[in-house]
Amino acid sequence: MSPLYLDIETDNSNGNGLDVFSSKIVTIQILLPSGETEILENPKSLDKVKPLLENNLVIGHNLKFDAKFLKYHFGVTLYNIYDTYLAEIVLSGGLYAGKRGVTGLSDLVFRYCGQRMSKEEQQGFRYGVPLTPEQKQYAANDLKYLPEIFKQQQAKIKLLGLEGVINTEMKALPAVVWLELSGMNVDLERLNEIRKEIKLRKCEAEQSLYEILGTNKINLNSPRQLKQELNRLGIPVESTKAEELAKFDHPIIKELIEYKEAEKLLNTFVGKLPNFINTKTGRVHADFFQIGAKSGRLSCTKPNLQQQPSRTLPEWRTIFKASSGNKIITADYSQIELRILAQMSQDKEYVQAYNEGTDLHALTASKIFHKPITDIDKKDRSVAKTVNFGIVYGMWTYGLQKKLQAAGIEVTENEAECIISEFYEAYPSVSSYLRDISKQGLKNLELRNNAGRLIKFEKPEDDKARSSIKRESKNLPIQSLCADMVKIAMGNIFLKLEPKGVKFINTVHDELVLECTEAQADEVKEIVKTEMEKAGALFLIDLPCVAEITVSDTWEK
Repeated sequence: MSPLYLDIETDNSNGNGLDVFSSKIVTIQILLPSGETEILENPKSLDKVKPLLENNLVIGHNLKFDAKFLKYHFGVTLYNIYDTYLAEIVLSGGLYAGKRGVTGLSDLVFRYCGQRMSKEEQQGFRYGVPLTPEQKQYAANDLKYLPEIFKQQQAKIKLLGLEGVINTEMKALPAVVWLELSGMNVDLERLNEIRKEIKLRKCEAEQSLYEILGTNKINLNSPRQLKQELNRLGIPVESTKAEELAKFDHPIIKELIEYKEAEKLLNTFVGKLPNFINTKTGRVHADFFQIGAKSGRLSCTKPNLQQQPSRTLPEWRTIFKASSGNKIITADYSQIELRILAQMSQDKEYVQAYNEGTDLHALTASKIFHKPITDIDKKDRSVAKTVNFGIVYGMWTYGLQKKLQAAGIEVTENEAECIISEFYEAYPSVSSYLRDISKQGLKNLELRNNAGRLIKFEKPEDDKARSSIKRESKNLPIQSLCADMVKIAMGNIFLKLEPKGVKFINTVHDELVLECTEAQADEVKEIVKTEMEKAGALFLIDLPCVAEITVSDTWEK
């Protein structure tokens, strides 16, 4: 398969050159295997080059952008991709994830070729306007250095044994293009219903606060004034942050938390979401960063569809509704991080619980509280669940207290310490794995997950940074392996479902969300479940991987 080098320029005359739905492609430049550069100006059809682009390896920088434009405007799908941008983040061990000034094309040109690139002509491309000689040179320069960058990256990838991870990322990239073009449908009528409910909650909390304070002259959004008033009432808060307020038991605290939550929901979510509905498609098309975190997880912005208020507002997800005649398929891995922990630690009790279908949280509760598993109540199980999930994040006494307090369960510092100690005693292999991996991360300043993904840490300057590395070392190999499972599944699901017209509308860590016609729902459900579990089974050798699927009119968990 002969590699091609690709780049495009878009019309930025209205300041929207980055928006695939409202801008046009001005040039498509292709560096051919012969060494010749072909520039297609103001293309109206790509029928002649479509087979070339779809059947060869296409190399470029930040190819998600180019692939979106080619797919949306000309129906060209880039199946075989190598993105120097994604490769550089993988090579950095995730250190470059989310960082500016280190992964741009000009950054790579300087790093690998020792040359400085000028971007002066980038804003000057206009659809239908003939290119100037300078613009033609600029377009060619964007391809000029890619072969050398590709060559040097390939050598580093081989040296570091990252071929598998690179393959996963490049196969997932077309799925991310599919994701961004699909978008999510928003039920504005339902959104307005929820808006009214929240406004009512805010109003009621506001009135209660004024009654308790004995005045309505206080600005409830002023932390300084609120702190003064709470202190006046004998509540010695140091701030009005949620974690500080949670320390005190007083009627005004409950109302204040309710008010602050309602205010945040209205300002951050309810008020802003409609602004992101695309006027052409009527859907929300977020911007996903394929390696948005050191773990390899995707992140999201404009808007952040991965951080929606479903915990504080359970009914919120009902605003994301399937279009008429469609269904939403929501699929997520069952307790995937704990299953990965079981595999990596080889703890016999953890592995056995998953193989026999035992309720791990009830089992943990029975060990922590020294009760028969049949005597475990809802509160016991809730405590154990918090410990099971928190332990892979390096949670200790204060963190457990805070988590349980948020769930309405009060424990003393001594009780929290005893609970965690009992956990480590109950699962010695988990304990030794987490202890050893945290030491390894701090000593080597790098780790590998079971898929071979490299995770690096900056050299620590103080004890706080060292503690942070030890804590991250416990979680990142687990979290990153989950990310790899999801990306492998995404790449395979794309090949099977995108040609059928199915939409890939969201992903949240271990969850994939798709939209299809009602007639397709059963088939899509089975394909998604099969592919997710196949991806998980590549790494969960000693216990089952389970994907749970929901079919609904709305996005459900």
